[in-house]
Amino acid sequence: MSSFYYFGFGSNLLTKRIHIQNPSAVRVGPGKLEDYQLDFYTSSRTWHGAPATIVPKPGSSVYGAIWQIDNKDMKSLDDQEGVSLGVYVPITVPVLAMNDGKRIECRAYHLAKQPIGDVKCMKPEEIPYNRQPSKTYLKTMVKGAIESCLPADYVQWLRSIKHNGKIVELLENKLDLHDTCL
Repeated sequence: MSSFYYFGFGSNLLTKRIHIQNPSAVRVGPGKLEDYQLDFYTSSRTWHGAPATIVPKPGSSVYGAIWQIDNKDMKSLDDQEGVSLGVYVPITVPVLAMNDGKRIECRAYHLAKQPIGDVKCMKPEEIPYNRQPSKTYLKTMVKGAIESCLPADYVQWLRSIKHNGKIVELLENKLDLHDTCL
């Protein structure tokens, strides 16, 4: 196989973002990862806030974009996710393709340092400041979720996530986020 499937649930929901380092990425459609929950943890110098991760949680779901990417871009994707630096770890997860109901084995990434304890069970408005994504990161996710045709209630839930208010102007311009409402 000359390509692989990738499940993007954070900034890589947005085409402009994923294409910065992975120009071969083609969106297959929206996907649903069952028995995982979206969370935010640690800190990103690039995004000025906590990046997204997925954590196992029975009964929960994470929506995202399924991408098909040339094998030649796998190292680029790993580099983007900081795999060699120990930031994210690649995993294989079964994602339900919402267009046709088939399960697709996808590469995904979760933070090497995962959230611990009950913090991952908090409501979006209760996320402590040190666990909040930047406003720019959250806008990237929301714009990508809309572009990826994720369910409207999930997009609304993303909009309800508390952010730290920080704006990364360079990325706002590069990703054309100025018109994205939270």
